[in-house]
Amino acid sequence: MAKPKILTFDWAFWFQWIMATTIGWLLGRFLLPNLAFIIIGIALGILQWLVLQHRIKHSWHWIVATSLGWGFGATFLLTIAPGMGEFLAGVIMGLTTGAAQWLILRQEVYWGGWWIAISVVGWTTGMALLPGVMLTGVLAGAVTGIAMMLLLASPRPPETNGERLE
Repeated sequence: MAKPKILTFDWAFWFQWIMATTIGWLLGRFLLPNLAFIIIGIALGILQWLVLQHRIKHSWHWIVATSLGWGFGATFLLTIAPGMGEFLAGVIMGLTTGAAQWLILRQEVYWGGWWIAISVVGWTTGMALLPGVMLTGVLAGAVTGIAMMLLLASPRPPETNGERLE
């Protein structure tokens, strides 16, 4: 009989994920403020990729997915729905970015579809419930970091990668 897998909390991973998300957010806000929404997506993608690079195959896809998802959400907010409140902005950014990132995660982990909902919760929490220059990235990173850790604890076996089992 197989031993049950004991899930332990990986504090180092969680801290790295929070820092990657926070620094990505801050870089976008301060580096080129006029292009903040585009730079945030690229910075988030690169910094989160650094945390994921040894945990998922083809991890560089994370950079592309995050940049495109964030860019799509930003374009929607800036052109179609300008002036939308922080709550709806968090929902849109979490939804578009989470959906793009899910395309990568669904090949790597079971239950990857939950990533979209968790991204919405994380970014909405950061942008609307306790907004602040630093708090937005910290809260989004804390929420999504716990979810990512749990998802990575249930990897798909190599022979089923690429198949949709959700």
